[in-house]
Amino acid sequence: MGETTENRTGLSRKRQLAVGPENEGAVASKDQRPVGRGKRGALAEVNANSKRVSREKEVQGGSQQSVDRIRGQGSATLKKRKVYRDGEDDAAESAASALSPYTGANVRIAVRPNPAWNKPKHTWEYLDSLEKNDPSMVPEYSDDIFAYLFQREVETTPSHNYILDVASPNHIRNSVRAILVDWLIEVHHKFQCFHETLFLAINLMDRFLADNAVATNKLQLLAVTALFIAAKFEEIHLPKLEEYAYITDGAATKQDIKTAELYMLTKLEFNVGWPNPLYFLRRLSKADDYCGENRSVAKFFLEYAMASTIFLDKSASYTSAIAMYLARAVGKTAQTDLWNDNFYHYSGSIDPDTTPNFKADCRALIQEIANPKLRLPALNAKYGGDNADTVRYIAWEWCTRECNASFASPIQL
Repeated sequence: MGETTENRTGLSRKRQLAVGPENEGAVASKDQRPVGRGKRGALAEVNANSKRVSREKEVQGGSQQSVDRIRGQGSATLKKRKVYRDGEDDAAESAASALSPYTGANVRIAVRPNPAWNKPKHTWEYLDSLEKNDPSMVPEYSDDIFAYLFQREVETTPSHNYILDVASPNHIRNSVRAILVDWLIEVHHKFQCFHETLFLAINLMDRFLADNAVATNKLQLLAVTALFIAAKFEEIHLPKLEEYAYITDGAATKQDIKTAELYMLTKLEFNVGWPNPLYFLRRLSKADDYCGENRSVAKFFLEYAMASTIFLDKSASYTSAIAMYLARAVGKTAQTDLWNDNFYHYSGSIDPDTTPNFKADCRALIQEIANPKLRLPALNAKYGGDNADTVRYIAWEWCTRECNASFASPIQL
């Protein structure tokens, strides 16, 4: 018993040194409890600890209430962060700050205001501002986008007209290219690809032929490879490689197409991003109030111009302007409204009266359609052939009438 008492006394002294003199009495009373009451002593100690914990929680609760009371005195009540916004949050935010005027339904976007919206009124109408609430049209960037496209088309137009330039080392006959383009139109129509794919394929083929000599027996391989690359660039659901090989009827294998693709892209320096003429035609359709009939006829003129040798080295925006100009003439648009200031602005400053060779190229395209020198059966069949009231027939009839009248119509070509 003596040793037990000494041990307890030594332990008590150690606890006093560790805890401090202010808790010395509490520790001593706990250590000097009777030995025979072990169980009750343990229960009493547990109860004492429970009461101490309860008092600490009360103290902490009081301090938390004081903190909440202090926070409640602020101007705004704190809320948990939400991943999704509800109507109340939107209403509160709209009341707190002014929203952008370019806000669609349930969409809030940050935009860069276009300086043209703040400019004084010009003779042309800023039609992009009508779509300022449609974020998919990005009207605040449209001017910058088309300024870049006008710059890019200069860089991606064929270097020269290798058909009309007889002295060119890469010269081929006009009829050979017409067969290639018409075959591309037929294959493109069977594959049901976008119009942009066909125009890009023709551009890639012409750019390659302008700077590289190709043997006659490899021209079909070149054409199908150009369509293969264009589909990769424009399409979402691509035709399979074996379909391209099959459509050539044995003239090219799958390995031939893959090898030609690598060689062609290397020669073009992988510069495939050509501004498609349909981009400019759609922008001109905005100035034409999106007239469906004029746009359909303009597509025919545009596709015929792409197949024609005359426009091989012309820019895409220039060819699109000619197509829209003639389509509006076919639609019997009045002379005063045929090409107003809106068309001048959205075509990239093309004026039929002052732009060099514009009306001469219009006459050349009309004569080519009225009295074709090249056979393009796939193109004519695509737009309805010789059936009345089809796009091709309407355009051909008007072109024939213009040629017979020696271009003495009100448009004064």
